[in-house]
Amino acid sequence: MARTAIPGNSLTGAYAARATPTTLDKPNGHSMGPFDGNKLILLFHLSAATAADTITLKAGVNPPAMRSGIGDLVYTCAGGAAEVVIGPIENARFKQSDGKFWIDLAGATIAGTVEAYVHS
Repeated sequence: MARTAIPGNSLTGAYAARATPTTLDKPNGHSMGPFDGNKLILLFHLSAATAADTITLKAGVNPPAMRSGIGDLVYTCAGGAAEVVIGPIENARFKQSDGKFWIDLAGATIAGTVEAYVHS
């Protein structure tokens, strides 16, 4: 599956233009990274969701994700529009072998956009 990339917004303490949010791609999922930071936050702007739709941050592989055995992180939607922040995301649990992070979406009506914020 070719995942849709999410560009990162750098939180360096200096002003930087914000990247345009990425439209959610339910069939393909998303990837973020690799990046040089050690903290990642995802901001989802859900314009629609049915109760029980999900956002899943996939567990990484060991190495580099030595805590991948904890498993995926799954957010279950309550239904309707929502702002969802997931983070800070732990490299030791979620980083894939190529340095990226994988996000899957599932459900009947989940729609909206996502932004990523990285701090080094």
